[in-house]
Amino acid sequence: MSTPETTLAMACVDDNGLFKPLTDTDREKAKALGGGNQNPDAEVWEPVVPAPSEPEKPSNATDMWVYRDAEGRPLFARFRYSGAVDADGIPKKEVRPLTYGRRVWTDKNGKQRDVTGWHWKQPAKPLPLYGLDRLAGKPDAPVLLVEGEKAADAACTLFPDMAVITSGGSTSVGSADWSPLAGRKVTIWPDNDAPGVKYADTAIDALRNAGAQSVHMVKVPDGLPDGWDLADDLPLEMTNGDEIPALEILRLLVDQAPLAESNVKMPPGYSMTSRGLYFTPEATGELPPVPLWVSAPFEVIAETRDDSGLGWGLLINWLDRDRRFHQWAIPKKMVHGEGKDIAGELEDAGLNCNISATRHLRQFIASVHTKTRLRCVTSSGWHKTEQGPVFVLPNGVTLGSGRRAVAFQTTRAASGSEYATAGTLEEWQRKIAAYARGNSRLLLTLSVAFCGPLLDILGEQSGGFHIVGASQTGKSTALYAAGSVWGKGDRDGMVRSWRSTTNGTEGIASETSDTLLILDEMGQADSREVGDITYMLANNTGKQRAGRNGEARTAKTWRSSFISTGEVTLATKMGEAGRRAMAGQEVRLVSVQADAGAGMGMFEALHCFSSGGELADHIRVAARTYFGTASRAYLDALVKDRDEDEAGLTQSLKTLVDGFEKDCLPSGAVAGQVRSVARRFGLVAAAGELATAYGVLPWGRGDATQAAKTCFQSWLTERGGTDAAEDREAIEQVRAFIEQHGESRFTLLGGEDGGTENPHARTISRAGYRKRVDTPEGSQWEYWVLPVGWKNDVCKGIDHKRAANVLRDAGYLLPGDGRNPTVQRKIPNDGRYRVYVLSGSILDGEAA
Repeated sequence: MSTPETTLAMACVDDNGLFKPLTDTDREKAKALGGGNQNPDAEVWEPVVPAPSEPEKPSNATDMWVYRDAEGRPLFARFRYSGAVDADGIPKKEVRPLTYGRRVWTDKNGKQRDVTGWHWKQPAKPLPLYGLDRLAGKPDAPVLLVEGEKAADAACTLFPDMAVITSGGSTSVGSADWSPLAGRKVTIWPDNDAPGVKYADTAIDALRNAGAQSVHMVKVPDGLPDGWDLADDLPLEMTNGDEIPALEILRLLVDQAPLAESNVKMPPGYSMTSRGLYFTPEATGELPPVPLWVSAPFEVIAETRDDSGLGWGLLINWLDRDRRFHQWAIPKKMVHGEGKDIAGELEDAGLNCNISATRHLRQFIASVHTKTRLRCVTSSGWHKTEQGPVFVLPNGVTLGSGRRAVAFQTTRAASGSEYATAGTLEEWQRKIAAYARGNSRLLLTLSVAFCGPLLDILGEQSGGFHIVGASQTGKSTALYAAGSVWGKGDRDGMVRSWRSTTNGTEGIASETSDTLLILDEMGQADSREVGDITYMLANNTGKQRAGRNGEARTAKTWRSSFISTGEVTLATKMGEAGRRAMAGQEVRLVSVQADAGAGMGMFEALHCFSSGGELADHIRVAARTYFGTASRAYLDALVKDRDEDEAGLTQSLKTLVDGFEKDCLPSGAVAGQVRSVARRFGLVAAAGELATAYGVLPWGRGDATQAAKTCFQSWLTERGGTDAAEDREAIEQVRAFIEQHGESRFTLLGGEDGGTENPHARTISRAGYRKRVDTPEGSQWEYWVLPVGWKNDVCKGIDHKRAANVLRDAGYLLPGDGRNPTVQRKIPNDGRYRVYVLSGSILDGEAA
């Protein structure tokens, strides 16, 4: 037998060993099969069932299942191949059908070919069930329906008194012929996963429509591994260490299986077939009504609603024409909005809809009912269910023991498409993460990528890091690497631009809650909005808005770990619009210098590359090739740990963060802002160490912590100390005022040489006086600031009382009497005044 890509060697030819030419009859059949296609060379496929011979198993196939009729004659076969893996690194279940028949086609060389034999084709639909010979051999036996041929073969051994059948894989129900089960008692055993539940629910309706006498469904017990079926062994804990025979447990589950109920109640006039959703109007005349095609086929899974009974929706899924799976929880309120919104979203995601039947589609969504109810959530990230914690990715993928009880509901069918996966985890580790070792900035940004899911566990506020430095230092490369943890690491995927409005960024933050938000090139942002965006992201809440009637609308919320880059700092960017960055903003968005000081931009180790640019190019390409798998592996382990021992997990993480803070901060007085930033770096270290412990990051123990310490010390050095930012700003503002206005706004007393004041000098907008005084260190200036000038001019925009205390503690302001920071001074020819007395040493930074 040949490979699956070619026609079998046993294919028939004519008596001369040549392929038969197309006949006129063949051309007519080609037109019919092609739906009216006038191409005379269109392919003709005529399956022959039962087949006159047995199929042969290809050498590279791992399994072969032969579908037979009631007499045991072969109808067609299915083969499984192994070796290929999907985007998540899981071996693909590649299954191919093989059917005997006549195939007429024109090959790529333009030659007409007519071959009768075994071909890689399916028989005509509806397809036969697997196990019809067993069904016929046991006409009075109960029937056991399972998902997949492998499980069916295993069930035959486990339950020899039952007729075991299957229609094939999880999406095969709609293509199968269920008529042989008319009048039979059927029990369904679903696989222990979401596709297994969907298969069983769909099969219930198919069996009832086929006239089955009764339909029962096994209640799969808790504790079974995800994806478990009858071909797998029971866990030892369920058999009490093999003391209880596994067969006894399985038999009891079958015997006690309750009656199954149909999940979906179709609205009047609607029907779902293998060709799609149809609506048949009521008859109004002598002619029977013509069914109206509404859309391509889809599965109705459940109705959704939130905890308070609001936000009702309908969860459906479908396969597009490329056989890709899609799922959408449609908010039911959309059926009363723009008529084409729902159909447009479905069409965009590969579900073909009838343009002239959109109202029938909306009516179906509004009217269909299901027995299954799921809790809808409208934000990604952590959610609690009765079964345990659940993590919802922005593309609707749910992880955790309670994942089946939750549906992600949005107004877009393609929400979260950037959270895709490609390649394997091992490839991502080898091609991207491994090159972070020895590079503190790259270690930091990759560790930040794993911080988002920890915010809720530790009760931390949102916050981020701003990688600042000159162009071509590798800043964007770090973002691409971090983005590849969650999805495609480029501007078409996880990396967004700062060039957005506050409202636009609010929407992005809401969609990326508990994951990672990446904003590149702060220089492109509006300098008037960048500060507000920073506050908004860190405060976890969007703008409060009013509804159409003035009532308050629900504000968007999130928990966000974010990374930013730019050639300027937040303070510099805000300064372009004449605004001053507040200390709280700079603490929420911590600036880290991109230059690591090794002369290679943000890199300190090049590994096998000749330059930093070559390493950066490699990472950028790899981030577009291998992505998304790291976050899945990390979340799988994290959700399990939180479910099993949340208190222990929280304490372990807290210990790591506390230890980092203790190691990095001096024992003396430290400003709360510095302590807050230290804890944020500590959270990054904890995230990196946790991902390393889970085997997701291929680093050594302590690598993430050391990188976080290196970057924290860099930030602390740039900041200039551990005192509060407001205190440093107060000193700098007073110093700057004196430097700018020392002569113009301070009236000279006693002359430059200590003599009398110049009677002809005039001071415009006077803020105070200046005078030469003698000190132990020598003669220096002393500045007397009037109270009004101190408050309105010198300390404009800052707390003038706090500024006075800060300057007094720093030795720049001569202390007054008691709590009064002012001192009485005699002004020549003008009497005595209370003034703030500043030492001239403030200009050179040395305390008096």
